[in-house]
Amino acid sequence: MPGKLRRRVPLAGVVFALVAAMGLSACGTKENGAKTSSHPTITYWSSWRVGEPQQVIFSQAISAYEKATGNTVTVRWLGRDYPNAVKNAGAVGKAPDVYDDASDHIGDFRSHDLIADLGPVLKLAIPNEKDTVGDVIPASVLKTSSDSAGLAMIPYTLTSSGIWFDAATHPEWAASPPATFDDLLAAAQKIKAAGHPPFAQDGTVNGYNAYWLYWLLMRHGGPGTLAALGKSADGWDNPAVLAAAQDVERLVKADLFEPDYMATKYPAAQNQWAVRKEDMNINGTWLNSETSPDQVSGFQAQMFQFPSVPGGTDSVEVGSLGWSLNPKSPNLSAAESFLAFMMQKPYMTLISTQALNISPRSDVPAPATLLAAQKAIINAKSVQGTDDNASSLYSGWWNDVFLPLDDQLFSGKITAQQFVSMGKTQTASYH
Repeated sequence: MPGKLRRRVPLAGVVFALVAAMGLSACGTKENGAKTSSHPTITYWSSWRVGEPQQVIFSQAISAYEKATGNTVTVRWLGRDYPNAVKNAGAVGKAPDVYDDASDHIGDFRSHDLIADLGPVLKLAIPNEKDTVGDVIPASVLKTSSDSAGLAMIPYTLTSSGIWFDAATHPEWAASPPATFDDLLAAAQKIKAAGHPPFAQDGTVNGYNAYWLYWLLMRHGGPGTLAALGKSADGWDNPAVLAAAQDVERLVKADLFEPDYMATKYPAAQNQWAVRKEDMNINGTWLNSETSPDQVSGFQAQMFQFPSVPGGTDSVEVGSLGWSLNPKSPNLSAAESFLAFMMQKPYMTLISTQALNISPRSDVPAPATLLAAQKAIINAKSVQGTDDNASSLYSGWWNDVFLPLDDQLFSGKITAQQFVSMGKTQTASYH
């Protein structure tokens, strides 16, 4: 679901999993009251709203934590505007002990001195289990939950992106999807020749349009290539940038999207995909949950990794939603143990079975539609964060320079060569 804070909005998108019995309120929480130092009150500000699957899961876990420890957890279910609330509270020394975070928000929270080093949490034993927190989280996930200063968050949900399709229509792709970008274009041309558009694209969402160039930059240049474009004008001299832009140009000239795709308003295109008007949609791991009410009978949503290019890099996108701690918290030790408690397998299993997302624990199977994505994440040898972290590290440049230019390229208004030339010039001016 598109939003303003980030390009892929898993905080909103991943939640629409249509779970029954969402009527629980903030159970397991208590009002602030006098507590002894041995039983502190932990404050937690959440990105979820009352009734959403994650809120229900976490409320149950919090109630169990309070019963097991005697500590109190006071929660504010803030919804998607939580980042500003956390930063504003931090500015006056009143930030919560624990708050929800996302891998593409780490830089912003770090710049406001709101990120504690969570390396010590990895060594904590998970209650009622033999493993530590670090034992159950794959290295690829820890990497994209960190920045140069260290581990910034303990993840509770993983996201990624790729090419979605209906396995009932294309059963061959479930086991053997198009291996290269050329193979993908060839498959799309066959679908077009059969009489309908291969790709569904909500073109009024500039961030969704940028998926194509983002992934081709990752394939041609590897992780860091897109972020380098926002860092300085020199990044645009990388030959991989022109190669990726040329592939986008090929895609656009092949006329493989629905008519007037740049005017398609979200969620029209993805819903058209759900009723088989188009065969593919490039999107995040939340797409099945978002479109499930519209999917026609027998629809089998599956996602495959973005195809490779000759001599390129086969990296995997790993985005994380998780918990960060306030480094100035007076209850830091208790907050760390709280995170270890929340990582217990029963609660992290509900992330898969009730919220229908990918759990951060490698021993918890993802929902069937996301098993391939989970396998890719666990086995990844090369990873990048959402947007290659460019939208987080250089948010002003991302919104003012990159996305408008990408829309011009993706709509066919400028050539690949013009895109690179204009990008270099505008980035230099921006900085």
